[in-house]
Amino acid sequence: MASGANKGLLAGTVALITGGGTGIGRGIALAFAREGAAVAITGRRKEPLESVVAEIEEAGGRAAAITGDVSHPGDCHNMVLECVMRFTYLHILVNNAGIAQFGALDQMADEDLARLLDVNLRGVMLMSRNAIPELIHHRQCGRANILNIGSTAALKSVKNFAAYSAAKAGVIQLTRCLALELGEARVRVNCINPGAVDTPIFETLVPPAAVKMALKTFAAQTPLGRVGRTEDIADAAVFLCSPRAAFITGAVLTVDGGLSLS
Repeated sequence: MASGANKGLLAGTVALITGGGTGIGRGIALAFAREGAAVAITGRRKEPLESVVAEIEEAGGRAAAITGDVSHPGDCHNMVLECVMRFTYLHILVNNAGIAQFGALDQMADEDLARLLDVNLRGVMLMSRNAIPELIHHRQCGRANILNIGSTAALKSVKNFAAYSAAKAGVIQLTRCLALELGEARVRVNCINPGAVDTPIFETLVPPAAVKMALKTFAAQTPLGRVGRTEDIADAAVFLCSPRAAFITGAVLTVDGGLSLS
């Protein structure tokens, strides 16, 4: 990864990315660092975060690992505070942390349902609530923005995926409402809906031996003939958080190879 510390679409900005140790979050963190952003990545597990930080720093970028759980209000406050303490500013919040679980709603345990909603929707609210004052205070040239990671599951009905789909649909509407609320403060708010992306999250949905078959099935259902790569989502994230998207807010960009069209 080439260094982008002094140049790039995001040069001079500080980004806080939740769930940044693996999958889509990791891809976004690496892409942001290449484009010159200082990156604070958060997650519950320290080891994956430190691995991404090391990769960024080896390429000449600036990064920090901050452990925390987006479902805990105190952690959300502390993650934002620590980011600002380390890098002085906060210009971009990427609400990426998420979990997925199949299951019929009437058979889902209370704790599983609560966890799905807490991480996938309430966590986005908590992180945004804590970040908004910093985004407004440190906004420079209209570059302050929030990017939420939704899902194409919010756009089409998926059997035994009601809780996850409903939470992600909530993220879309939250994006639109916050874009309206924060427009006057010149803070942009947008959302990306990924489709099927080859990340470790598949291992939490199906047995390990079935992952390849699941990805193959999704590829066959996708008009462009393949599942997504983390780079596909990261490239869209860079665009929406860059000056090239300066007049875009409240947008929901679906990046799924056409999967949601069927």
